[in-house]
Amino acid sequence: MAPRPGFAALVTFVVPGLGHLLIGRPVRGVLAFASTVGLFALGWSLLHDRLWHLSAVPPTGMLRWFPVLLQPEFVNFGCLETAAFLRGADTPEALRHVLLPRPGEHLAMLVSGASGFAAALWAADASWIASGATGGRVAPSVASAMTWLVPGSGHVLAGQRSKGLLLGGVVVLTFALGLVFGGGHSCDRPQMPFWWAGQSIFGGGVAFAALVTAPRSMVEYPPLFDLGVILCTIAGLMNAMVMTDAWSVAQRDGVDGAEPAEAGA
Repeated sequence: MAPRPGFAALVTFVVPGLGHLLIGRPVRGVLAFASTVGLFALGWSLLHDRLWHLSAVPPTGMLRWFPVLLQPEFVNFGCLETAAFLRGADTPEALRHVLLPRPGEHLAMLVSGASGFAAALWAADASWIASGATGGRVAPSVASAMTWLVPGSGHVLAGQRSKGLLLGGVVVLTFALGLVFGGGHSCDRPQMPFWWAGQSIFGGGVAFAALVTAPRSMVEYPPLFDLGVILCTIAGLMNAMVMTDAWSVAQRDGVDGAEPAEAGA
């Protein structure tokens, strides 16, 4: 008996790929587990306890875990719990290493954060399959995942090329302006993790920042630095809506088999 869509999504959150195995999609299940756990493991291997740098500063007690809940890794619940279990004791020396920057940490934090988006997309994919929906040009999860990387690409794959180019262009332009106004430092997770949480919804943009702009040293704040940070965050939040719309477009295409309208509406 196939699980209900909600249950399939829930077990996939806890153990990536488990929902797909229960549905009878073992290949998808293996891919879900390998991608979700693999991304987190790669980031963790480079960061180790540095991943918890937000919890090493005040407030103390249980409240020190609250900032971690606002980061993408929290969606990858199973991996995050495993990493928390393996974390060393909070001795003064250990906390010093948690706060100490590491080479390549921008890319490592991007990779570990990406595991959270992978977990969410795979859970949604398991729910979609369990609902009995059939695919059109592209699976909704693939359309959303591609939109996370390149805004608008999911619409293009689903048959709405003009709409995809328009929406994607607006997101990319907004993010690019944010980087320009911020002198290339407006997207920097170690320095501004809460803003980065919103910015990370545009995966391709934060990947560019992690590889090119964020590792550069900043001598002084650019005059329009705050505006740059806000624009990059707005771009990420805008892409959340574009991802959702890409899912809907691909889902409608699979349900009724109709040709998606090429208009921008």
